[in-house]
Amino acid sequence: MVIPEGQIRALIRLLADEDTRIVQTISGKLVDIGPSAVPLLQEAEIEQPEMADRIASILEEIRGGKLQDELVDLAGRPESPASLESGAFLIARYAYPTLDVERYTRQLDTMAREVRERIGSRASGEETVNALNRYVFTEQGFKGNTKNYYEVDNSYLNRVMDRRVGIPISLSVVYLLIGQRLSLPIHGIGMPGHFLVKYESERYKIFIDCFNGGALLTEKNCARFLTEAGYGFEDRFLQKSPVRAILSRMIKNLVAIYTKADEPVKTARLTKFIEILGEDQREGGL
Repeated sequence: MVIPEGQIRALIRLLADEDTRIVQTISGKLVDIGPSAVPLLQEAEIEQPEMADRIASILEEIRGGKLQDELVDLAGRPESPASLESGAFLIARYAYPTLDVERYTRQLDTMAREVRERIGSRASGEETVNALNRYVFTEQGFKGNTKNYYEVDNSYLNRVMDRRVGIPISLSVVYLLIGQRLSLPIHGIGMPGHFLVKYESERYKIFIDCFNGGALLTEKNCARFLTEAGYGFEDRFLQKSPVRAILSRMIKNLVAIYTKADEPVKTARLTKFIEILGEDQREGGL
């Protein structure tokens, strides 16, 4: 059923009522109307700043609820390389609802094509990793955001690609999405306190630290880091991270940031996202 624009505008005007019960009822009706009410709510948010908080809450409920439904669908599908990309951009759309995902997909396609031209068809695993590292970290300039490590945009894939800075897991996701397009044997490694990428073929195995310019690490290097950081070392710390675990860890970082910033609405919504993914994240984020 299509709700006439005039009726939606009338409902929005009623948000100014001083009776809390009326405001709650009207808010519920606007949430039920859904995406078709969004443009008019955005317009009112600008034109009537005194209602901005109430409108922002309704917009979050509409957008967050829609993304939640999409995440339920994604979590119910078999895991695939595409699910990491879909999930990472779904998370980004929470903060950037008008995000042009196709633009970033094309950008990743271009990056992969440019790397393929540099690698050729007969490169060894070591040559491939070195070429990909040069491209991502030297030519494209991706690097760890050491100055503002806990900045929220470090966790949103579109902003990481725009600014070329991020935290270990978001930079690793960029690396993985390029590598997947090249059919490379790479996967994420969710160590406690630090996220890595592992290249693993029969002839060549190496860990890649995307936060530190693509530094190459052996298993011994990783074990030393974990021990010095106080986690101790267990084989499971260097096992492949499933897509759900990677997405949950990205969201957990955001929950920590929004909790510290005292943004309970965002914290609650993103906590629901983690519950949908159903992954145990005891090892921590970043």
